[in-house]
Amino acid sequence: MRDYLIITVILASLPVGLFRPFYGLLVYAWISYMYPHELAWSFAQTFPVAKLSAFSVMGGMLLSAEGNFAAVRQRENIWMLLLWVAFTVSSLFAINQIPAWNKWQDVSKLIVMSVFASMLLRDRKRVRYFLKVIALSLGFYGFKGGLFGLATRGQQMVQGPGTSIISANNSLGLALNMCLPLLWYLAAEETGWRRRVLQLMFWLTIPAIMFTYSRGSALAMAVLLLVIMLKSKHRLMCIVAVLVIGILAIPFIPQKWLDRQKTVLTYEADGSAMSRIDNWKFCWTIAQTYPLTGAGFLFQNREIFAKYAPDFLIKYGGKVWDTHNIFLGILTSHGFPGLTMFLLMIACCLMGAGRLKRRVRSRPDLGWISNYAEMIQLSLLAFLLNGLFVNMEYYDLPYHWVAVIASLKVIAKRELSETETDRVYFSDSPVAAAVY
Repeated sequence: MRDYLIITVILASLPVGLFRPFYGLLVYAWISYMYPHELAWSFAQTFPVAKLSAFSVMGGMLLSAEGNFAAVRQRENIWMLLLWVAFTVSSLFAINQIPAWNKWQDVSKLIVMSVFASMLLRDRKRVRYFLKVIALSLGFYGFKGGLFGLATRGQQMVQGPGTSIISANNSLGLALNMCLPLLWYLAAEETGWRRRVLQLMFWLTIPAIMFTYSRGSALAMAVLLLVIMLKSKHRLMCIVAVLVIGILAIPFIPQKWLDRQKTVLTYEADGSAMSRIDNWKFCWTIAQTYPLTGAGFLFQNREIFAKYAPDFLIKYGGKVWDTHNIFLGILTSHGFPGLTMFLLMIACCLMGAGRLKRRVRSRPDLGWISNYAEMIQLSLLAFLLNGLFVNMEYYDLPYHWVAVIASLKVIAKRELSETETDRVYFSDSPVAAAVY
């Protein structure tokens, strides 16, 4: 029954995307972050709901003139498109051609939809709806995981839905860390029950991240919470509250969680940590062997490890590992050009957000732009920190932040120029002259 309900809702939304692409984009965001089909039990889990939703929005963009091309010309989008070129080049020279091109199709859909998002997010209302859909979709797993972790006293590991990109505990931890700033900042602009829901999701997401048992996520969360509290208007109260809650919670934290976190200090004796370090050495060897094109998407297999890191296979029982690092993941798959484009894309987002905050500093009516820009900066901070320990370089959210920053730049320019135009018009008018 649940399968039929989910598929019916999604199929019913497809015509909406054709005639109202923005609302189709919201459905696509809901599917991409909440994975409702993964909450079913049967055929819905393998139904291509995300692709169908994406095609609906693409068709709607072709049928309507709703898009704003000014956002596409922003440097964040340009670097993202250049990164896609690097993905394409690496696929042409990929070691494993068929898996590489299959992955290329998925990543290309992600980038195309991010570009379309930047074209459709034309005003505050649309940006707000888009952010709330993402926050509530991911916040659902923070809420659910937090309750589960507290109910089981942290004895069971919190994991994500089905076979999605956030199914593994480490991946879910990164996604929830990136969601924390959204829940915090969006709650601040809401009132009543909406604010309470977002606040509840924020606080329950913290134990959800803890009980993923991801050491990288725990470290990233600690840094992120500190930065969020320091930027808060009530920073002293927030820091004291977190410290009191933390102290009161210590007796209830399971010993096995504490033991796992302690391995960060004694990583030489931890097999999991050392395997990652040895794997990073293998990745550096691959990067030196394929410096310009990389080895392509999904290059890891036993043959490659046997050729470039035979000792790794012997030491770890023949197991093949992912890179467990977003930067090395991009470097080994797409070479130094790909890594350069990736870093420039992220850097432009961070700097663009900083410039937005400065530009609207003297405009209280545009304070929402500053809040959204700061929220994205913190979300990207979580991505960069947590990404040091997990493969999430093709996760939707960083690319959607490219779209949002590009859109905010266009909106800010329009709002500021309109105000300046009104000011000039008023000062040149006869009425103004009579007044002065």
